[in-house]
Amino acid sequence: MKYDYDLKIFKHNDTWVTYREILDALLAVEADKCDVLLLHTAMEFGMLSKDIKRKELCEIIFDIICQLGVKTLVFPTFSFSFANKEDYDVLRSKSSMGMLNEYVRKREDAVRSLDPLLSVCVVGENKSLADIDGDSSMGPGSFYDRLHHTENVKIAFLGADELNCNTHLHFVEEYMKVPYRYHLAMTGQIIDYNGIAKQDTHKLFVTYKHVIPSGHREFYDELIQENKMKKVFVGNSSISCFREEDIFEHEKKYLEKDINYFIAEPYDKYPLIKEFEYGGVCSVK
Repeated sequence: MKYDYDLKIFKHNDTWVTYREILDALLAVEADKCDVLLLHTAMEFGMLSKDIKRKELCEIIFDIICQLGVKTLVFPTFSFSFANKEDYDVLRSKSSMGMLNEYVRKREDAVRSLDPLLSVCVVGENKSLADIDGDSSMGPGSFYDRLHHTENVKIAFLGADELNCNTHLHFVEEYMKVPYRYHLAMTGQIIDYNGIAKQDTHKLFVTYKHVIPSGHREFYDELIQENKMKKVFVGNSSISCFREEDIFEHEKKYLEKDINYFIAEPYDKYPLIKEFEYGGVCSVK
C-alpha cells in the first residue's frame, strides 16, 4: 500500500470519496473472493481532487485494487483496430476503455493478448489467459472463452454501470448463436511483442443493420435479489461484482426465454441487412 486510507480522491456534492471507501466497497461486494478478477472501470465517482493529477489517480486506483490480494487481474484494453481500419500493435495500439485500462496496458508486468479487436491485459499469476487462439474475439479460443473455462472467476464494475459495460453478454450471445448478430470478418496486420507483423483475419459478432441493443435494469436486480450479485453505491456511481458462472447462466436463461430480450425490437421486424460502419468504433456494435 502506497497511500493513506483517508486520502480524499473524489468529491460528490459536499462529501469526499476516499481510498478507504473505495477499498471497503470492493470488499463489500466480495471482489476479493476469487482467483481471477476481470474489471470494467470508469472514474465517475465525482469531481477529482485538485491535489491529484490524472496519472496519479490511475496509480491510486490500481493500488486499491491490488489491496484485494487477487492472484490474477484482467483489464479490457479493447482497441477495435481492424474495425477502425488500423493495424494492431500489441505494444502501441491504444485502448479505448478509459485511462486506468490504458495505464495498465503500459505497465511492464502486464501481458496483452494478440486480439486485434478485443484485447485484454493480464497482471498476476495466470498470464496464460492472454494466450488466445481461434479467429473470433468472442468465440472458441477467445479470451472470454478461456475465462469461462477458468475456475473461481469474478467480474467487477468499478465506477462503471454494468447495464452498459457488460461485454460478457456478447460472449453468451455468440455462444447461443443469436439470430440478430452475424460474424463479420476483418483483415489487417498484427504486430507482436517482437515487432513481427503478420496478416490476420479476425471476426466480431456484430448486429444486423436495424438491430439496437437494449439493456434492462431488472435483469441485474434479479441477480441482486438472488444474492448472485452485490452492489454498493459510492459517490456518484457504484461498485458491483458477480461470478462469471452466475452471469453466464443468467444471460443464457434470459435468451432461452426470449431471444429478443437484449434488443429494442424483435430481430425479424426488419430485413436482416449486413451493414457495418468502419471507423470510430469503440464498442461492440
